[in-house]
Amino acid sequence: MNEPVIRKATEHDVATLARLRREFTLEGGPIPSPREDFDAAFEEIVAMGLSDGRWTVWVADIDGEIVSHAFIGLVDKIPRPTHEHRWIGYLTNVYSRPAFRGRGLGGLVLESVKTWASEEDVELLVVWPSEGSVGFYHRHGFVGNADPLVWMGPNAPG
Repeated sequence: MNEPVIRKATEHDVATLARLRREFTLEGGPIPSPREDFDAAFEEIVAMGLSDGRWTVWVADIDGEIVSHAFIGLVDKIPRPTHEHRWIGYLTNVYSRPAFRGRGLGGLVLESVKTWASEEDVELLVVWPSEGSVGFYHRHGFVGNADPLVWMGPNAPG
């Protein structure tokens, strides 16, 4: 296996991201009533979000294949009378394809998210983890004992 490239997703990645979102959902079991327009709706919403900056998606790419990703939605904070503009980031989750788990790829993606969040003046990242992923997020600096877990950026008020 070649070294992973950790990068931001582009609009060219949206169809692959839709497939991975379906895989992630199916890991929880069969979908009782699948959404027939899922691909079109996903592609429209995510492509628009990537284009206008509301969504940022970080991926681990190995030999041109996306094997891990993290979606971050940015939410405006109410402005304060200061010079900085801050965001709150909603981290949907970090997902790695089953065949690529245990290799640290999700951690590499999450650390890239945190670096980017610090550079973009994101005050904090919020995630509602699954029961099995709490330890993963704790290892990467998220705090809390219940939903949600929070990572505080370096510029967050103490």
